[in-house]
Amino acid sequence: MDFLPVSLRLFSIYNNLFTRRKIDFLPVRMNGVKVYAGFWKRFRAGVVDGLIIIPLVYLFLWLKSFNITLAIAITILSTILFMMYSVFFNARFGGTLGKLAVGIRITKPDGSRIGWTEAWKRSSVDLGFAFIILIVQVWALTQVDPMYYASHGWLKHGKLLREYTPAWYSSISVLQQIWLWSEVIVLLFNKRKRAIHDFIAGTVVIHKEFVDAVAIYNKLPEQKDKQLTPDAFLEDMFSEAPE
Repeated sequence: MDFLPVSLRLFSIYNNLFTRRKIDFLPVRMNGVKVYAGFWKRFRAGVVDGLIIIPLVYLFLWLKSFNITLAIAITILSTILFMMYSVFFNARFGGTLGKLAVGIRITKPDGSRIGWTEAWKRSSVDLGFAFIILIVQVWALTQVDPMYYASHGWLKHGKLLREYTPAWYSSISVLQQIWLWSEVIVLLFNKRKRAIHDFIAGTVVIHKEFVDAVAIYNKLPEQKDKQLTPDAFLEDMFSEAPE
């Protein structure tokens, strides 16, 4: 009997039975069930977020119509609010209200919860764009005559402010479009459906039931870990799941 293969086999049995093996990534499918949330599920989450945010956008536009001073204050406040919406909900709850509503969560590759670090990294590019836009908008507001601004309705303020934005500002919109479509293309063409911001933050977006399963496994007493490895535990939990 060859000693080396037997030794390796014994080590493998020991590793599976008596240690908790780290999962680098959850499998793409678990007994026929997709683990990672695809484009359309994430799109539906975005629609829900839009339905929540759009009424606030119109409210802020209306408030900004009264005078320049209030417009500057509301611009700063609303930008901070919208910037923090994703960061806060992602860090505290694993997803925005839209993601929570459609049953998907942002996690680390092994299915565990993300924290503030991942949430900030995930939104870093969008935060950069938002900060640049904020600076330009505030600067444009300071260039407009207050009386002239007040004499125009809120529907015309956007066109008015565009007259005072720097020439290079249009390139920001182009860069935003490039970023958006790059995100979509990358998401569509990798098996774990990760967008660029997921690669930046080291995150994935998975269906809620798998998050719950990982959380249950992580709470198991150490003696129970001797019975099933993480992968085997998840396979066992979803063994009866339909295709």
